[in-house]
Amino acid sequence: MTARSLQEIISGTRHLLLDFEGPVCSLFAGTPAPEVARQLRDTLMVAGFTLPDEAQGQDDPLEVFRAVARISSDAALTAQQLLTAFETRAISTARPTPGSADLIVTASRIGRTVTVVSNNSGAAIAAYLADHSLTSYVRAVVARDDHDQDRMKPSPYRVREAVGLLDAEPAECAFIGDSPTDVMAGHLAGVPVIGYANKPAKIEALARVQAAAVTTSLAEITTALRATPSAALPN
Repeated sequence: MTARSLQEIISGTRHLLLDFEGPVCSLFAGTPAPEVARQLRDTLMVAGFTLPDEAQGQDDPLEVFRAVARISSDAALTAQQLLTAFETRAISTARPTPGSADLIVTASRIGRTVTVVSNNSGAAIAAYLADHSLTSYVRAVVARDDHDQDRMKPSPYRVREAVGLLDAEPAECAFIGDSPTDVMAGHLAGVPVIGYANKPAKIEALARVQAAAVTTSLAEITTALRATPSAALPN
């Protein structure tokens, strides 16, 4: 998509929604995600759970959680608690995404709200924001704070929850995400999605699911914000 379409989105945005993993940081930069997924499986098996086939060999800890959560409520709750602990531990070695702090601070200082909407745990996100002195710039965190895997993106549940918390209309918001599931959740919630392609292959993938705009640089979004310091007011 063109920079002009990005500018058009930002000019009408009063509330910026940000996915955590990708747009804000690389959570598992210090401990690779496949290793965390293995640790999660091993710990669950030690706890006595028989894991479904779809959890075996899975490199994404969130997908291990999603698969295990379908077994039973007890399995879901245990997996939620364990994954939250693993995510929170990973915060100390998480790698900030270039430009993410500037984007968050700039948006807040020029009058936009910033809300993190994520499949990761709220505890881990809160720890990251505190470690990087960003807590005061973020209005709210809407995250995986329960063990209901059906509320995870691509479900629009948490995007809609964020819009409701802000007492906003979907059209007043823009959601920055780096995956097709982010775009799908935004579409279902009626919120335009700016796709952040932090890898070359994501440019086509995000465009294919019809992200409203696609950028490879968070700085481009920050520049668009600075060009329109006052968001359009609702009719």
